[in-house]
Amino acid sequence: MTHLSGNTKCPSRPLLADCWAAEVIEHIGKQQHSAIVGRMPKGILSHPATVTLRARTMDDWVAAFLEHHRDEPVTVAHLACGLDARALRLRERCGVDVRWIDVDMPDVINARRGVAAAMPTPRGARGAGQAYSYSMVASDVTAEQWLEQIPTDRPTLVIMEGLTMYLTAEAGDVLIERLVDHFAPCGGEMVFDVMGSKYAAMLNYIVQIKKDFNVHFGFTIDDPKVILQRHERLELLESYYFARNPAVKLLGCRPRLFLWFFSWIPYAAGMGRFLRFKM
Repeated sequence: MTHLSGNTKCPSRPLLADCWAAEVIEHIGKQQHSAIVGRMPKGILSHPATVTLRARTMDDWVAAFLEHHRDEPVTVAHLACGLDARALRLRERCGVDVRWIDVDMPDVINARRGVAAAMPTPRGARGAGQAYSYSMVASDVTAEQWLEQIPTDRPTLVIMEGLTMYLTAEAGDVLIERLVDHFAPCGGEMVFDVMGSKYAAMLNYIVQIKKDFNVHFGFTIDDPKVILQRHERLELLESYYFARNPAVKLLGCRPRLFLWFFSWIPYAAGMGRFLRFKM
């Protein structure tokens, strides 16, 4: 949210132009915001440019899914949504009937409700023959019960931005398999980002030394073929190294130059990927 709000300060080349993130930052106050920024981990994958690039990539894939299914009912399930205003950013891209569900831990959902003045619920349908609903589910996404609340009567898009790397290897595979099984009746798509194993090992070492965060990066993927082998019903639609993402062209000159240089370093280029699958 902090990085997304900063993007509004560059109106000439906005990746997202997320005015709601900026309003949420203002709503929580400078003191709390400074405390959050001070504890944020440093690194290329947490740099404002790459975080915003990741969000833009996910937004583009969500918009493509909504456009493809513009004339039929769909569900969008945003897992580990945090305080992301994606439902608001993409409200105008929705078709005739969209059911949008944001899922996160109970304290996060409570926080979303607490900043409703700055990040309101997306507006409902206005035109005749259109339908739109927005809801939030308070649950750990690795639990089984929450998924039972999500209907399977239409194609579904599952978004998992900045989530998989925080899961254990087993929990990540179980979650993907559970999602594929649950939405099998009508299928859909699944989009998420992953962290490479070497970069995860480096970050785990740094976290252990600094002790700033109680986290462990467990679910890692170096080649998307591994996911296809584990989950045979998935079909890979798109895969980008974060440094070779087409949306890089929307960044400013300095981050573009840095990522171009970064993309030619074999180890560095594989630090993270954006993945889009058909379920």
